[in-house]
Amino acid sequence: MRRGRFDPRESITQEAAIFDLRELTGVVPPLVTPFTESGDIDAPALREEIRYMIDTGVTGIVIGGSTGEGAGLSEDDVARLVEVSMEAAEGRVPILAGVVTNDSPEAIRVARRARDAGACGLQVPPPHFCFTTEPRILEAYYRAITDATGLPLIIYNVIPWAQLALRSLEKLVSNNPQIVGIKQSGGNINALADLCANLKGRVRIFTAIDDMLYPSFLMGADGTISGTSSVLPEAAVELIRLVEERRFREGLELHERLLPVWRSIEGSDFPSRVKFALRVMGRTGGFPRSPFGPPTPEVAARIQAELRAGGFIALRPRLPAAEHSVL
Repeated sequence: MRRGRFDPRESITQEAAIFDLRELTGVVPPLVTPFTESGDIDAPALREEIRYMIDTGVTGIVIGGSTGEGAGLSEDDVARLVEVSMEAAEGRVPILAGVVTNDSPEAIRVARRARDAGACGLQVPPPHFCFTTEPRILEAYYRAITDATGLPLIIYNVIPWAQLALRSLEKLVSNNPQIVGIKQSGGNINALADLCANLKGRVRIFTAIDDMLYPSFLMGADGTISGTSSVLPEAAVELIRLVEERRFREGLELHERLLPVWRSIEGSDFPSRVKFALRVMGRTGGFPRSPFGPPTPEVAARIQAELRAGGFIALRPRLPAAEHSVL
């Protein structure tokens, strides 16, 4: 994928010419959305996190996904996140916007705002409240979004009660050339295996199966868009490199260090746990948006302990219990 400088004030067409998302591979972290204590977007914190991510060697960035509390973001929020991200990235990596909605009109509104703000692609799960796995309905949903925006799209196959099967995904990909990738999540490593065996080369296959990143890369996944890559992008970049260089023993050792960290972070109120992990490592993830709050002292202590045991932070005293009330 070509890289180059981009002035956010230039046209979207120029941005699209810089990045071809059909060539996107590697580590594409879905960022947290840093909020202030009052619930506003913390733009300085987001800029800082994006610059940090790019310095680690990531190949793209997703804003407004699950990790970014995307289901609670307004059209204005998504547009603002894209604008700030574009400014911070300075054309070095593509910025993709999550579109987590429940009907075509809402999806089109959010996606158009993201496009107008400069996003060069979208990450879109199926509708999740009134859900369906019917290919005919989902084809209309994704076609409405791509026709309205002209942007390439990665299907985010995450909804546990509406996982799209291989046959459905094949139909969607075959009938919509703007679908350029599939992000397989939901803990379904079997589905990822089928995707790699049947659709690799036609679209990009990204893994979001955090406890199986290492075997995902061994099976041929083109990259990862995962919570782990948002917390530890350097490790995710290194894991791909070790697999590419066939240094499998080292890859397995890194996997074994990453797994306990993931186990401490996965679970309810996931974005808040990620934000706490960033804080422990000296980064600024901001506050979660109300009604959510910081993890419990027990969860926070476990996250810190696993990061330290894995060698991802320097040995330091446990945070006092009172500090868990503020991220």
